[in-house]
Amino acid sequence: MIENLFTMLIELLNNDVLTAEELAAKLEISPRTVYRYVDALSGAHIPVYCQKGRGGGIMIGDDFKLSANYFTKDELQLILAALDAIQPRSDKVNAVIKKLSSVKNVRSAQQGGFFNEDFVVDNANTLLSNPKLAAKFDALATAKKEKRTVRICYHNRVGEISERDVQPYAFVLSNNNWYVYAFCLRDNALRLFKISRITHIILLDTKYQIPAYEKEWNLYDPTQKEKVRITLKVTEAARYDVEEWLGIENVNRAQDGSYYIAQGEVYDNEATLRKLVGFGADAEVLLPVSVRNKVADAVAKAGALYRG
Repeated sequence: MIENLFTMLIELLNNDVLTAEELAAKLEISPRTVYRYVDALSGAHIPVYCQKGRGGGIMIGDDFKLSANYFTKDELQLILAALDAIQPRSDKVNAVIKKLSSVKNVRSAQQGGFFNEDFVVDNANTLLSNPKLAAKFDALATAKKEKRTVRICYHNRVGEISERDVQPYAFVLSNNNWYVYAFCLRDNALRLFKISRITHIILLDTKYQIPAYEKEWNLYDPTQKEKVRITLKVTEAARYDVEEWLGIENVNRAQDGSYYIAQGEVYDNEATLRKLVGFGADAEVLLPVSVRNKVADAVAKAGALYRG
């Protein structure tokens, strides 16, 4: 129902008048249901009118405009997160998300981040590449700021789906993945939830206080068992990326100045292999030979795939 209400509101704002039949056709519902939605919008203090006769229909009063500030940034992020959770998602819901995403407060949110007096999380780049994740992050940040419980739907890594009420305590960034450390009312314990695995967030009225607590999360990755020391020959094009990965102190210009030598300890796993392959010809693995051979095999397989 919520997506139909939003769609109907947008349609009425974009048109002087629409008949119940026209709205019913657009929303793929019955005219009787359209009138129920009129009552619902009126109950939300939106001046929706029905005018009989020739040229009549359903309209919104001239004194009502949905300005860019009608919803706050936090309200818009919560609405978008809720709409994004509707599955399967119809074209109508996608259209509503697109229209709401164009509202000024959402666009301005895409240029900002979450901050307090001690830490700043600049999520502008995250929003550009993954606006859904950013919307969920902002909704959870709002909940923590206002000390309000949220209801989430969570998909864990083994495919189990659960709905639970949680109270956010802190945010954790690990290996470029965001987590929320929250008290789970279902389990009566602190839990760590990967934000990308949350499919919907509903802000509740229940308030809470954050007591003194200890870090109890475990982000152990079973693939991170063994480390190896690698030596890379790096071009200028990849220099800064390698510095951010291995540390600027571990990347030094060669004597002739034409390339750089980088050294560092990394996990001998698939994640490291994918990163090395991603550098392409701008970072050559010199040592160890075992890692060099793995990269060569991965590149050969990729080349055969695209040439085949």
